[in-house]
Amino acid sequence: MTNEVREWLISLACLVVTVIVSFVQWRFALPMGTIGIIEVGGAFGLAAMIGVGLFKGGIVLVAGALIMMLTETADWILALTLLVVALAIAAVVGWRMPLDIHMSASQGITLGLIVGLVYLLTRLVLTVLYAYLLTANWTVSFGFGKIALAPVLLAALLYAAIVPLAGLGVRHFTEHLSSGGPTKPTGSVEINLSADKDKQQKK
Repeated sequence: MTNEVREWLISLACLVVTVIVSFVQWRFALPMGTIGIIEVGGAFGLAAMIGVGLFKGGIVLVAGALIMMLTETADWILALTLLVVALAIAAVVGWRMPLDIHMSASQGITLGLIVGLVYLLTRLVLTVLYAYLLTANWTVSFGFGKIALAPVLLAALLYAAIVPLAGLGVRHFTEHLSSGGPTKPTGSVEINLSADKDKQQKK
């Protein structure tokens, strides 16, 4: 099995896990009858961006978000939050994240902290803006944000823990590092002995 095929199969597995875990969620009530959704299925879609690369992981995340919205396990606020976090991951690691470079645990922890912080800020900002669209009152809108702070903080902590752990776990199976030491040259090899001849002549 080639690395490409294995990566696509692992991507498919990440998508399945994302959708299944999205059904495990917590809902919290906001004023005016609105409901907030806290779920961690999206964390596995974000982890796929670390484990199988930004391109395949991005496909997993977008497909997972669409399926979650169709099954009503996620709302548009959560989908936009995941998109912003995905852009943050892409900005931190670059648009190309080769799997032939080992990602250390410390790098994963740093990335997890960034994910948690971006998730927290984005989700709170979108909640306040959504409240303003409903009420046209900033005071009431910030009240929405205060109510949502505790559950959103819990979700951010879960994302900060799950994304690097799952991402590094997947990457353990997808990294194709060279274990043969320095790469040996292939093809014809030209050896220049002119320097040695000059030294012998000087002697």
